[in-house]
Amino acid sequence: MKRFIPSVCLSICIGSSFLIAGCGNNSSPIENSFTNAEGKAEVVTELYSSTDIGDVYNSDVDLSSSFDVNSIEKKMTELAMANSGVDSEENLERHLIVTPADMDIELQFKVPVESIFLEGGVYTNVSNIAIWTSENPDIAGVTQGEITAYKVGETNITVSYRDITKTVHVNVVEKTKWEEKDGSWYYYDANGKKTTGWKSIDGSWYYLSNNGSMLTGWQKIKDNTYYFHSTGPMAQGKWVQNPDDKAWYYFNYNGKMATHKWIKDGANTYYVHGNGKMAVDEWINPDEGLWYYMLMDGKMARDRAIDIKGISYQFDKDGKCLNPDGN
Repeated sequence: MKRFIPSVCLSICIGSSFLIAGCGNNSSPIENSFTNAEGKAEVVTELYSSTDIGDVYNSDVDLSSSFDVNSIEKKMTELAMANSGVDSEENLERHLIVTPADMDIELQFKVPVESIFLEGGVYTNVSNIAIWTSENPDIAGVTQGEITAYKVGETNITVSYRDITKTVHVNVVEKTKWEEKDGSWYYYDANGKKTTGWKSIDGSWYYLSNNGSMLTGWQKIKDNTYYFHSTGPMAQGKWVQNPDDKAWYYFNYNGKMATHKWIKDGANTYYVHGNGKMAVDEWINPDEGLWYYMLMDGKMARDRAIDIKGISYQFDKDGKCLNPDGN
């Protein structure tokens, strides 16, 4: 018997990403999403997967959709086996990554929790097909990874997938407690203790230094580069311009700065170098024999001819240059 779970389709990227077949509503901006003639969401048979965990965060929930879990898991395992090179799925290494594992949330707020399944080096966001339960639904309820705060108190949310279970601690407060002192902001938990390190508050990530002060701007934390807005929240799925070099940088949904990868942003595709800078007005040759050209605004040239230094180059709909030698 096939298992069907109401859920959502996921967005599309290129580069390290694998195939997606999804669904969406009539207003969906996602390329290659679809609805049937009556506007009803189709059954999703494949989930978005990638070898880069930063690609699979931010799964929006659409309860009008449903997932064919058997088909999804079969294709996930096929991708994992192909990526890892093992000859049996029993040899695949599997992990469940749930974030945040601890959060503060104000009354009536709704906050998503991400459940990422790692199998054979391939990450898949399984938030919408995992099993979620709340120890005390009167305090906080959960539906496919979306937590809603109903009553002041503490509870645990459990998420289970493929015989792996993780727990998320939820602290519902009437009002989050921030305090400004000498130009810096500090956050205090329900017990009045000053918070340090990473903290998820009302669905946004903050980083509090060793003395508890909230960090803003560009920050290097454990070899990764992040950007925190002036009000404190970490940039997620955002482009940020560096005021010093004027270059644009992309921050994945896990907050880490993207490096050496393609970025799919709406209908446009961009490329960021190993130092994170967006490629502008230049050729990109990620794969031997394939050439792409990034325009002045960083967008990939597609389905058009462009005159570059007096030579006309033709690009197909996927951005590949058809005459890289200029002939």
